[in-house]
Amino acid sequence: MPESISRRSVLAGIAAMTVAATTGSLAVATPAYAATAAIPLPLLPLRIPKVDLGLEQQPDSKVQWLQDAKLGMFIHWGPYAGPAKGEWWMHNAPITPANYQKYVTDATGEQFTADAYDPAAWAQLAKDFGAKYTTLTTRHHDGFALWPLNHPNAWSSGQAPLKRDFVKDYVAAVRAAGLKVGLYYSPIDWRYPGYYDVTGTNCAANPWGYTTDPAHKENARIMKTEVYESIKELVTQYGVIDDLWWDGGWVAEKGSDADGAFFWEPGQFRDGANQWPVDATYGDTDAGGKPLGLMGMVRKHQPDIVATSRSGWMGDYDSEEGSSVPTGAIRTGKVTEKVFTVGSSWGYNSDAKVMSYGTAMNVLVNCWIRNMTVMVNVGPDRHGTVPTAQAGLLRQIGTFMTACGQSIYGTRGGPWNPLDGQYGFTYKDNTFYSHLLPGYSGTTFTTPSIGDAQVTRVFDVRSGANLTYSVAGDGRITINGIDRSTHPQDSVVGVTLDRPVQPADIAAGRTVTADSEETSKGNTASKAVDGSTATRWCAVNGSTGHWLKVDLGSTRSLTGTRIAWELDKTNYRYKIEGSTDNSTWTALVDNTTTTSTSQVQTAVSQTQARYVRVTVTGLPAGVYASIRNLEVYDRPFTADLGTYKVINRNSGKALDVSNASTADGATLIQWPYGGGTNQQWNLLPNTDGSFRLANVKSGKLLQSPDSTQGATLAQASDNGGDNQWWKLVPSATSGYHRLINVRTGWCADVKDASTADGTNVIQWPDAGGANQDWQIVSL
Repeated sequence: MPESISRRSVLAGIAAMTVAATTGSLAVATPAYAATAAIPLPLLPLRIPKVDLGLEQQPDSKVQWLQDAKLGMFIHWGPYAGPAKGEWWMHNAPITPANYQKYVTDATGEQFTADAYDPAAWAQLAKDFGAKYTTLTTRHHDGFALWPLNHPNAWSSGQAPLKRDFVKDYVAAVRAAGLKVGLYYSPIDWRYPGYYDVTGTNCAANPWGYTTDPAHKENARIMKTEVYESIKELVTQYGVIDDLWWDGGWVAEKGSDADGAFFWEPGQFRDGANQWPVDATYGDTDAGGKPLGLMGMVRKHQPDIVATSRSGWMGDYDSEEGSSVPTGAIRTGKVTEKVFTVGSSWGYNSDAKVMSYGTAMNVLVNCWIRNMTVMVNVGPDRHGTVPTAQAGLLRQIGTFMTACGQSIYGTRGGPWNPLDGQYGFTYKDNTFYSHLLPGYSGTTFTTPSIGDAQVTRVFDVRSGANLTYSVAGDGRITINGIDRSTHPQDSVVGVTLDRPVQPADIAAGRTVTADSEETSKGNTASKAVDGSTATRWCAVNGSTGHWLKVDLGSTRSLTGTRIAWELDKTNYRYKIEGSTDNSTWTALVDNTTTTSTSQVQTAVSQTQARYVRVTVTGLPAGVYASIRNLEVYDRPFTADLGTYKVINRNSGKALDVSNASTADGATLIQWPYGGGTNQQWNLLPNTDGSFRLANVKSGKLLQSPDSTQGATLAQASDNGGDNQWWKLVPSATSGYHRLINVRTGWCADVKDASTADGTNVIQWPDAGGANQDWQIVSL
């Protein structure tokens, strides 16, 4: 009978797993020793498109270009370049709309003349920088449009004295340079008092002294119609647009972008009963005449476009803004873009302050090793010229990208989590790259375990020179003679393996059959193995017993499976079986009584099979058997068995990384569960039946610090050692487990059986106390 590890086994029956120690009979201490078995490589978490406001996120196939690009150039440019005090100058001064317009109309030393506007030069700078896409602010919060906007209230570059279409020239130049085209647009417009008083009954505080006025409701509606006309023109007049960078969906500068959705209607459709209707002249409809919301209109005309989350709709990708250095775990299961500016403001500022090369590289590399794309901003002056210092910094970064781009472009962060301030990893195909940061000292580096793979080459990425190395029995690679002096900001070492870094799904594209298919909607069996989480197989009704079967083509030595169900937070009950002859079946996974509602469920198993069959045995009312992805593996892998909170039986409080720290050595305490990611843990199974507990916020592992009885537990980067391996042994109280460290044999223990907030969690011999009992609760 093959051994199976699944979420159900973690929650309901870890006692069935092989453990070396039993409750009440543990040795007080055992000698320390290093793990000798190679830890398998982890699977890349799935990104599953979600639906918000009637519109589904783009599938992986349409966001992949952004993930692969890794570097973009942002351009903030508009009338605010005239006074040279940043893009919020109208608001911060404050300046009335009438006086602010003088920065365009009046011939002064602060006039926005655009007389040196050369978008081809901008595009060349982007290429010199190493960017693969650019984004231009077509309209910022001041309401000035960089194209001839056709709306009665428009203030735009099409009017005197400029009489130009900057967007048209920009799009043409960027496209000619072979770069992806991005447009920024802000629905905020400080020219409209109604922005601060959309109901006309409660005007928010504002710099211009607008007060409550019933007329503001209509003023806000007109503002909204200008937004709809703007977006309609931007997505219909300039050819293919790759990225729409929304900014400012919030209303009256309060709350979140999502809080403003009631007003802007940013989703698929508009509501005919909305209090701020959009005239047919400015809006758009679907083929059936139904009025489209902002993103509905965008997708109608630009079906492949990706968009940020800052309109009130959830967006195709997340955005992190500012120059803070990312810390903690890899951003997985989603696409994340970091944006920051190299100047003191986003728009042109005469103070001429520019970020240093070391600071910029620190932000960039810490993004890339966390699976993020980065867009770096420049602010051209009123003439249209990017300041020399800003351009120089970008070209200096471009020199690094020319030398080391293979370790950035098209890669993904990982496969292991980084160590804050010291190192991290990227990978692509058969090669992973170790990025050594300034905080890491020395010319020797040891990687985590490479599992079942073999090394074929280790090399310095910048010079191409081969490096000497050795591989330990636990699969870790020690690399010698690393050049840390040529580029200490990021010394990059490549390691090429004899197989892909990521275990391959051997079910992808194989022949698949099912007893039932929803063919009328295209939800056929083949969709479960097409590699896309945006498609699915679905049965024709909600009955149980429906099955899906994949033929792997030949008998293989299987190591596990992963299923992505159609719906999240839904209890699908099922079993997975394997067969060599399509006749006699062996159980691989038995989740026929599971209570799990996780959308993605992974199981590790070992068996010989050519055929793998999933049979759905239980469904909630109204739910059909429906699978987005059925993956099958024949290489060992580390399965993330889901996210959990770990609750102490004695206190009822959660295992918590103190102060939500992401640093190595941060201590573990107990604290009331509040939903913070520093209180959430992923379970990663080891080959011996034990687990690593990885903190969701930091990505670091729960670790026994040393052999000292009573020492406080801490988090640390994965070192491959068994002091980070924990056995989950059922306690005498049903539903609870002891967390027993493999190396020391000691339990995770709330010190002195305290119930106080902030009490340290220590290691202590098994004493049978409730303060050593933990409930592993699925989230």
